[in-house]
Amino acid sequence: MRSSLFLVVVLVCGLVSAQLRGLPERVQKLETDNDVLVKSRVAFAAALNNDSTNQWTSVEAGETDKTLEFKKVITNIGNGYDPATGYFTAPIKGLYYIQVTGVVGSNGQLNAGMKKNGENIFAIYHKAGIQASASNGVTMALEQGDRLCVQLWAGQTIADQGRLSTFTGFLVFPM
Repeated sequence: MRSSLFLVVVLVCGLVSAQLRGLPERVQKLETDNDVLVKSRVAFAAALNNDSTNQWTSVEAGETDKTLEFKKVITNIGNGYDPATGYFTAPIKGLYYIQVTGVVGSNGQLNAGMKKNGENIFAIYHKAGIQASASNGVTMALEQGDRLCVQLWAGQTIADQGRLSTFTGFLVFPM
């Protein structure tokens, strides 16, 4: 009976010892997984107008395309959006959903495009009276450091009141 008990104690001690030897690697893996999870939280939403009075404002492109600076940051988890430049920079590689909505300006039409690293990805267009809107969105793979912006095409205007013209996006999943 004593030898059986002794054998059980030796076996249990051996199993516990073996499990403890792998503990540092498992802790390190958990820390790494948690770090990836924290970094994979990315979402932004910004409106063109930062005016709290809800007055109509317009932005004109002039003779060349103009990068829009969406000044009213509503959400910026992961700090990828910069309202000073109007650019979103992907903090991690992954699949993202991006959407742009714009309100027609005083010239009665709206033409703007979302660009990735200078390349046109999609556009929004509307030709109607003032205060009409257009919206478009895309799911796209981005590498860490890819830059997105919205450019108003030459000769166009975009309007905003109460955060109607927006640039938004979020990470669907990291890759």
